[in-house]
Amino acid sequence: MHAQVLVDKCNWALLRIFRVIVQAGSLNKAAIQLCVTQSALSQSLKRLEQQVGSCLILRQKGQFQLTAVGEIVFEASLMIYNQLNEIEQRLKQQQNTLSGTIRLLVLSRVQSARFDRVLHDFHQKYPLVDFQVDVHKSPDIQQLLLQKVPALGLALSPKHSAKMHYQLLIRQHYALFCGQGHALYRQDIEHLEQICNHGFISFHQDQLDDINSHLHDIRDKILQQNKLLVTTNNLDEVMRFIKNGFGFGLLPKHIVAASPQPHAFKQLPPFPDVGIAPIYLQWHKERELSLIEQYFVQELRVTFASH
Repeated sequence: MHAQVLVDKCNWALLRIFRVIVQAGSLNKAAIQLCVTQSALSQSLKRLEQQVGSCLILRQKGQFQLTAVGEIVFEASLMIYNQLNEIEQRLKQQQNTLSGTIRLLVLSRVQSARFDRVLHDFHQKYPLVDFQVDVHKSPDIQQLLLQKVPALGLALSPKHSAKMHYQLLIRQHYALFCGQGHALYRQDIEHLEQICNHGFISFHQDQLDDINSHLHDIRDKILQQNKLLVTTNNLDEVMRFIKNGFGFGLLPKHIVAASPQPHAFKQLPPFPDVGIAPIYLQWHKERELSLIEQYFVQELRVTFASH
């Protein structure tokens, strides 16, 4: 074995696999532990032996014994593992000492299990970091961020600015709903065109008010055949009027599903939904993010990119 082969050529992932094989005492047990096939594990061991230039384990006639070179490589793998484990523990201790404030500018009623999980996991990693959360409308959020307010935004953004970073996180699916006390609740409706001469509950929200939005087009189409009965910019009030039979309107599907009485609402066509309102993570390109903000953005990117 050449003196510099482990330093210059050896794959550290193969050393980890070799350590597990030796500690397990067999390829079969190691394969189960690593959740890979025995054939794949055998190939990894073969590649390591080729890199080292020597046989590492004697596996003939039921034997499982390290060679002299194998003993040296196993000792090296243990040393590396212990050192990396020590470094990881030190990094965790360093993370636990990070402190500061993350300011979030968010829309009201944003619901996402993945976003909730990020908040939970981030708090576990950085317990000394606190949050300041302010609720605004999307245009107000973007305007504040354009002024380089030290914050991260979570909002709709029908009009993107070249000065901003945008990371798509959540897609809110909107659908038409009526309440249990409304005449449409008991009717078999298959097409939007069948809904005529009813009261419409209009929700003034950024994505619905944007003339380039599909949700805006649907609302205009509805108002050609139905009367505008209620107008509000508060989602809870929209749900209140719909639930009490005043008329029908657009609601985020996940909000209805999470309501205390989801059966009190009936979804109307078109199916499966009317359209999607995308919610973006936003910040100014010229504002340097703090270290904890960088960590938080990275956690969001990793979590949402995996779906």
